Amino acid sequence: MKRNANLGEILKEQRKTQMEFANEVGYDQSTISKWTTGSRAIAKEVKPILARGIDSFKYYIGTMKETAGISLTPYMNGDRIHRDIASMRMLVEKERREAEEYWNKDFWHIPADHANEIEREEVRQFVKEYSEKLAAEFNLLAVVCERYGFSLKQIDQQLEMTLKSRGLVK
Repeated sequence: MKRNANLGEILKEQRKTQMEFANEVGYDQSTISKWTTGSRAIAKEVKPILARGIDSFKYYIGTMKETAGISLTPYMNGDRIHRDIASMRMLVEKERREAEEYWNKDFWHIPADHANEIEREEVRQFVKEYSEKLAAEFNLLAVVCERYGFSLKQIDQQLEMTLKSRGLVK
């Protein structure tokens, strides 16, 4: 996935000029222009700054994959996906049912260092199914935010405040 081309794409989707974006993230408009056209590569350490400035799930997920090397939440845009709220909700329900099969297995009480191969495989399958469910749920949230014009940055800030007030994060 070529991130440079996607930066221009997303700025266009958000109806942001390169100058507006440059002012938000603290880079020259000429640098933003080179990044959006692909004539200059975006340094790995700059990508998270741009992702925060972009406020786009698609760009954020791509950046996470490029900078960290992993992404438990891929941006779902394959041929068999419809990025509308109803379709994404149906996908979440399907993935939830599949994950629930493993959620109800009886491996929770077994310490990891005492699990046999069959139990370890059940846990591995649970992690796979639950990861797929979480990816679908995050994509549903992204679609809702896209359709209703909600800011991911604001939602993230609200979530962080809530979790801090409940003592779940520092």
